Amino acid sequence: MAATKYHRFRHGERCDECGARQWYAQDAIRYCRNGHRLEGFADHEGDEDDFGTQGRVSRRKKEARRKVAVKLTGDDGRELYLEALQLVLLRQVRWLIKEKGFPDDFEEIVRALWALRVRNLPLRESGEVGGERERRRRRGGGGGGGDVDGYASSAASTLFSSQSDGAGFETSDFDLSDATTATWAPDATRRWKLPKLVDTLALCYLGCLVRRLPATTADFCIWAQKGEIEFLAAVNGIPRNVRDRLPAEYHRALQIRDHIPPGRLQAAVQDLVISFNVNFDTIFPPLNYVPVLVRFMTDLTLPVETYLTAKCIAKILETDFSYPIGGKKIRTMDNPEILLVALLVVSSKLLYPLDDTERPPRSYEDPRSMKIDWGQWQKTMREQTNETSSNLLRGEEYKVTAEDVLSLDKTKLDDFMDWFEKIWIGDGDAKTDERIQKLFQDQDRPSVSSNPNEQLNQNEEIEQIGARYAALNNSMILVEPVPDPENLETKKEKQPRDLCPVWRTQDDLPDSARALYSKAASLAGISLNTLVRGATQVERRLEVWCIKRAKQRDIGKGRGIWTDDDDMVD
Repeated sequence: MAATKYHRFRHGERCDECGARQWYAQDAIRYCRNGHRLEGFADHEGDEDDFGTQGRVSRRKKEARRKVAVKLTGDDGRELYLEALQLVLLRQVRWLIKEKGFPDDFEEIVRALWALRVRNLPLRESGEVGGERERRRRRGGGGGGGDVDGYASSAASTLFSSQSDGAGFETSDFDLSDATTATWAPDATRRWKLPKLVDTLALCYLGCLVRRLPATTADFCIWAQKGEIEFLAAVNGIPRNVRDRLPAEYHRALQIRDHIPPGRLQAAVQDLVISFNVNFDTIFPPLNYVPVLVRFMTDLTLPVETYLTAKCIAKILETDFSYPIGGKKIRTMDNPEILLVALLVVSSKLLYPLDDTERPPRSYEDPRSMKIDWGQWQKTMREQTNETSSNLLRGEEYKVTAEDVLSLDKTKLDDFMDWFEKIWIGDGDAKTDERIQKLFQDQDRPSVSSNPNEQLNQNEEIEQIGARYAALNNSMILVEPVPDPENLETKKEKQPRDLCPVWRTQDDLPDSARALYSKAASLAGISLNTLVRGATQVERRLEVWCIKRAKQRDIGKGRGIWTDDDDMVD
């Protein structure tokens, strides 16, 4: 009897009963080595009449293997990160032009600023760029989607130049050679750090400064918090194949938690202003403060006298609302936007006292002859700014905590889930992401379009401002004047109505002052402590000016004459 010929199963197959890995054929039937009959096999070497009698063959379905992208490192990873930031910046600029009506040349301005920002970064030499990029593309393969060619946006690489000489990058017809006349040859150990995601918003803001557009850092923060301008979920807008190949540290740099901390964008703008000046002798124009000051005043619903007083104080302080470029310790009030809102609250504090001290005017011509009912002002601001709306305030969804979710009504819960879906539900491949995404599929949520905060057009906003000012005028109180005594000229001490309290911390603020300061800080996108510190610095500068002016009057009454050089001559 001939020896049985055993065959090995194909890779991944075995006997279902005993797990044997070898089989043999007998009478056109297949058996495992241990004699168990294997289904789905027939030998067709026999008669022609047996053709087609084998039956169905079942095979185990193999799981599709996911191709893992190679993580880039070194110069490759840095360049890919820069190109991802370019794409984000490009989308931000085009959104500002399309949705906010920014001028068309705003794109060229931001492009020039970006080229300066990334100039002389520690990347590979220019001769290596082209060949290395092609080899990297061949290694990485296809994949991705949208408007991306290879691993970077072709539009971004075309619009923005990543190096001053344009080596290895496609450049448009806009010549960046005249962007600055300065040459920068820093020490090899002192190089610019790679830009961060917040720097994209800072560059857009600097473009507004150059173009003299009345946009503030608070505006950019609000647009980002509402999800209108690409920022919080910027990493989800980057093509998947780019994200898969980004190093972990750059992937984290593109992720934002849930909001922009107060003052974070102002700090990024200040750092860029100083860096541009140090490296390229670039000085940005001052803030176009008049429309910004008017907007702050109307948003706070303050009388027009506060605007006039703020401009007068600004003239006393001899400020031009420019960003400081270093050379000394930068104070809080040196930031032009913080200075603007500090001037408004200080003017309100001088004209319409925020504490309980009575300061009667000397005559009806005194601005203090009218008094604001700050309690009624707080009520008006709550009613007219949708703080009592049934919907969540746009841009403040991140403040909702786990405990708040349990107590939210259906409308506010829908608003929160809409924001969560818009900001945080990306196109990830993890099974956890898939399970979360299923909860948001085929859901009809009319609350997104019915939110009253989104439906205010320009005319409705004007009507709302008019209604607030009408309520303010109706609550104004006329104060009877109290003239000075006749013998007051012989007294050097000041009356209580000539003194103004100084609040150095937020704990010192009375209720009315806290309400005004908090609202003003929110409009400026800064913390309450920052505004209190800036207002205190403004008041100190005013105090020094008053002391100096009093000395000038005293010397003028004598034989001495006060000169600009602070010298007395007889």
